[in-house]
This record gives sequence, C-alpha cells and structure tokens, in this order.
Amino acid sequence: MNGIDVSKHNGAVNWTSAATAIDFAIIRAGYGKTYVDPWFERHLAGAQAAGLRVGVYHYSYALTVEDARVEARHLLDVINGRKFDMPLWFDMEDADGYKKKHGFKFSRANISAITQAFIDTIRAAGYQCGVYASKSWFEDYIQVDADAIWLAQWASKPTYAGRFDVWQNSDSGTVLGVTGKVDTNVLYTEFWKEQEEDEEMKTYKHTTEMPEWARDTFVRLVHAGIVAVDDAGEIAVQECSVQPMVYLDRLCGGQIEKLPEAIKVLQTSE
Repeated sequence: MNGIDVSKHNGAVNWTSAATAIDFAIIRAGYGKTYVDPWFERHLAGAQAAGLRVGVYHYSYALTVEDARVEARHLLDVINGRKFDMPLWFDMEDADGYKKKHGFKFSRANISAITQAFIDTIRAAGYQCGVYASKSWFEDYIQVDADAIWLAQWASKPTYAGRFDVWQNSDSGTVLGVTGKVDTNVLYTEFWKEQEEDEEMKTYKHTTEMPEWARDTFVRLVHAGIVAVDDAGEIAVQECSVQPMVYLDRLCGGQIEKLPEAIKVLQTSE
C-alpha cells in the first residue's frame, strides 16, 4: 500500500485527488511539549473524508526521559481519545539540530530510554506506539520495545536488516493533489485488520465490564493450567493463543503486578 506523510509544510492538500493515487496518510499532530500543527485537524478531516487509512506522528524535542513523557501526554491531549488505523508514531531524530545544540548525549542507552518512555506513556493510555527513524538511527541508537517500526531510507529499495512495517522511501515524491514535493511511504502491515479482529476484546478495560463468558475464560485458563501466574506477576502460557493474553492484560488493567490478585478475586467469586 502506498501513502504519504504530511505536516503544515505541505499546506493544503486536495485529499479527494490524492486518494486516487494513495491508500493512507500519516499526519503530524505536533511537536515538543506544546506545539500543535495548525494543519493537523484539516489534514485529518480531509484524509478521512476521502476514505484513506490514517495515522498520526509526533516530532520530539525531548532531551530527557521526563521530557518524553510530557510530550507523549501532549500528543494524547491533541488526539483527544480518537482512534486511528495504525499505532501513534514517535520521531526522535534531530532533523533541525536542536538536540545537538542543547548538549544532548547521542548514545544508544540515552536515546532508547527516552524513546521507550514515550512508548510506555502512550501504551498506558490504551494506544499502540511505533517509532520513526532512519536506517542509521535504528542501527546505532534505537533498541526499544515498540509496536511498529517506520523506517526512513530514501533509496530504490530498503537495506535495513531489521523488521519494519512502513518504509519512507523518499522525501521528494510527487502525488496528485499535493503541491510540491512530499514524503512517500510503503506500508506492509495492515494494522487495522488486527484492531478489527480484536476490537471486542479491547473494549474490556476492567473485569466488571467484561461479559460473563470472558470472565469465565480466565478461570478456565487458570484451572486448566493453560495460563500460570506466579507471585511476581510473571505469566506463562502453555498453549499458543493470543486471546488469553489480551484478556489477561484487560483483567489487571494493564498493570501486570496486579494480575495475581485479580485472578484470586475471580476464583473466589465463582
């Protein structure tokens, strides 16, 4: 699938025309701790009205782990609970030299810690989070637990050895409906299929919100020995199944340390 990513720098886009040439768009929501892209809402509304799959990204000026958390909360405020067709994207590079000018330490440990802090904050709000970076940044600086990878490598074909879900192949593409040059991308993972298949399970944030069959599932999994939980909250799954893991996450509200107690409550309530 082919797509573009845009910000205020691209100005007005004729999304109806663009939709004849592309399948998706990734739109900048903002950057830093407070900035909101003035074209975000217009780009978002136009792309969605044209029937495109849509994602959003945030450009980071974070110099510390706490900065990253603040930036993540800012992005969450901007999107205001809205859902998208792919994970929220985090761009941690230094395209304008801001980090270098402010004495930033360019090391794998530092950049990975800052990136992971952003990811974890986004996840805690119920969203998936992906990371955008160049091939060299992924190879030299970024080693994180992310839900998706957006690789920037402007070339005729990607040579990055790691896995990636989206490939930004050019910063100077031309697309109908867009004035001037635009970043072009190829998407390999249709994230929305997984979201649609799992939509019913993802709505259960607390045990009391689950239907009776879902609550019973936990008890059966534990009693059958398919799922084991030790006192430290570590989970062992004896059979290959995605659903039990999703339910387990919902049972403890995403707080794994509370899982053993949550299961005990279910068992005693039978």
